[in-house]
Amino acid sequence: MSPVLFIGVGVGLGLFLVIRGLTPAPVSLTVTMHRLERVGQSVHERRSVLQPVSRRGALMGRIGEFLSGRLGRRVESDLAVMERPPEKFAVEKLTTALALGGIVIGLDLVLRLAGSPMAPGFTAVMAVCALAAGFVTPDIALRSQATTRRTGFRHALSSYLDLVNVLLAGGAGIETSLVAAAQAGDGWAFTQIRHALLRARTMRQTPWECFTELGQAIGIVELGEVAASMKLAGEQGARIKLSLAAKAAALRAHQMARIEADAQSATERMGLPTVLMFIGFMVLLGYPAMQQIVHAL
Repeated sequence: MSPVLFIGVGVGLGLFLVIRGLTPAPVSLTVTMHRLERVGQSVHERRSVLQPVSRRGALMGRIGEFLSGRLGRRVESDLAVMERPPEKFAVEKLTTALALGGIVIGLDLVLRLAGSPMAPGFTAVMAVCALAAGFVTPDIALRSQATTRRTGFRHALSSYLDLVNVLLAGGAGIETSLVAAAQAGDGWAFTQIRHALLRARTMRQTPWECFTELGQAIGIVELGEVAASMKLAGEQGARIKLSLAAKAAALRAHQMARIEADAQSATERMGLPTVLMFIGFMVLLGYPAMQQIVHAL
């Protein structure tokens, strides 16, 4: 059999696996009827319904549970920001690493069948590099997404503090202002603030204690500083209005400085392609002359 036939079979098998992976498996009739017959169940009961798990799913679940506690505090904080379970993220890291390593091994097999194999040492090094890259790539994507969401939270926090100041200026109390200002907005940031206030009322804690816990969980240092100012006002009678106004102004100034820095960085990155195009143009013009000089010598 010719190498072209082997390559064609490999490409066809790869396309089949991609289509098979993108197409979800149909839900069985038993599971569908069980879903339709459920009446009067809570959200917790609905999520806790056991579904048939294959051996591969159980194995990946155990691997995910084993790796979930070894991801590091930074990754766990990013997962808390993105509201993603650590087990699934660990399985994603492992799957990505194995996929990239499998691509390298598959490329080596195709080249061997074509009659031009790579050196075994080079293949091993490439496979190890692919495994490492696949294991780290989800962390990079997660960190970028979490950074974007934290930036949005800081924007919302400055608006929230302004609303609290307006309510305090109108004569409302601290806790009343916190709750009313949280009800005025939507989005992920305001939802987290409302959940923190609800948890404070449910567990009979002060709002600043829950704000401190929320800031530590999602990695927002400014929220802990705001909670410290609220604690001084609630327990020692400090003037909270001026403190919150100053904190909101500081947040906006920090955000504007970051936006300007990002804009300048983007401007510098836009200049790099221009320089590369100029270098390529000069090489294109100078290559014929250099070739004639070399042949003349």
